[in-house]
Amino acid sequence: MELPPDILYNIFVLAQAGVSDPRHLSTTVSHVCQLWRAVAVRASILWTAVSFDSDRSQFDDEALFLERSREASLEIEITGQPFDTPGTSTTRLRAILALIRPHSHRWRVFKVSGLPSRVFTMLFDDLRSVDAPALETLIVSQQAWTSRAEWTFRPFESGTPSLRDLRLKKVPWDFTAPLFNNLQKLILDGIPGRARALDAEALYSVIERSPELEEVHIWPFPTRAGEPGEPLLASRVPPIRRDRLKKLHIDSPATIEALLSVVLLPSLLRFPPLYHMRPVLFPTICRLNPLTSLRELTVTGPDGPDPEFDVLVGYLPEMLRALDSLEGLNFYYFDFRDRWLKCLETSCPHLKQLALTGCAGFTAESLQKVMAHRMEAEEMRPLDTLWIVGCQGLTMEQDLQSWLVANLAHLRLA
Repeated sequence: MELPPDILYNIFVLAQAGVSDPRHLSTTVSHVCQLWRAVAVRASILWTAVSFDSDRSQFDDEALFLERSREASLEIEITGQPFDTPGTSTTRLRAILALIRPHSHRWRVFKVSGLPSRVFTMLFDDLRSVDAPALETLIVSQQAWTSRAEWTFRPFESGTPSLRDLRLKKVPWDFTAPLFNNLQKLILDGIPGRARALDAEALYSVIERSPELEEVHIWPFPTRAGEPGEPLLASRVPPIRRDRLKKLHIDSPATIEALLSVVLLPSLLRFPPLYHMRPVLFPTICRLNPLTSLRELTVTGPDGPDPEFDVLVGYLPEMLRALDSLEGLNFYYFDFRDRWLKCLETSCPHLKQLALTGCAGFTAESLQKVMAHRMEAEEMRPLDTLWIVGCQGLTMEQDLQSWLVANLAHLRLA
């Protein structure tokens, strides 16, 4: 009994969504029988993944996929394999471009990886004049930097109005390029060695041009040293609000702090794992950017004597009260001045984990009072994890240790 063509078509489409190599599925189902072949050939969606990933001089299979995909959106991938044979790179790149350029209006995903340096720059020089109005995702990953001095990556100069996901690795990008408009996800891995160090204002301009931005990942991020007397970022640009930005992973604490002074982030969930907030930022969190969705935070004390610390630490209770969603809080070499630990009795209602590393200015008894108060208060979640590491001068009686063990799921004392 043969399945009706429409049922067979739906099966093919569902199967394609669940396989790692949709090209293999398309080729396989079109060689089973006449009915399957007829259905598969007419199903343009089965032929939309076009990959140039083998060392061949002819690209007949790729041309066939482009033909059978008709007007469906395309996922184009170009790897370094077609250019493995010496002396053929230019010819093969021109052949690839001749195939895909006429279909640029259908490109939805464009991936490039591991190209030889000369092929890489030739390809993206050509793409500068290409229109890709439907392009949603651009992923470019190189193993080494291009050897062309001062060359910058600026494809699709006429704009990419649909681009939402941009991921670049070892690519000499330029924040002023139209690529950086209206993004939802931005991932940049590697900074060109010859590039000038970047400042927070350059990244602010990208965030300003992307109202729907959700994720930013940039590493490493060499921060430009401020000039003597240079105004702070908050005095140079107006504040903006980004309600959808949940991840701000930038390998530069100074850049994060500068951005927090001008970009309101009510949905931010986490900072980079190694980011430690300094007390200088406490007033900003209190007055401008309460970070009500933040789940984890590490706070660090000053590196040395700081005459402003006593003033700044006074903002700690108000700042912690703003962190309604906080679940994990780490204090790193922080001096509580024998009074500020108490503010945890009435702040961070969802706090589950507390870590104190190298901290001072508190006693074991004051910590017990904080925990006991949270256990009794209906609006507070009791702590279930406590780490106390390297807090010199802290003494703890055995009875208190036993009380901690009885009231915590996880306890570490070192």
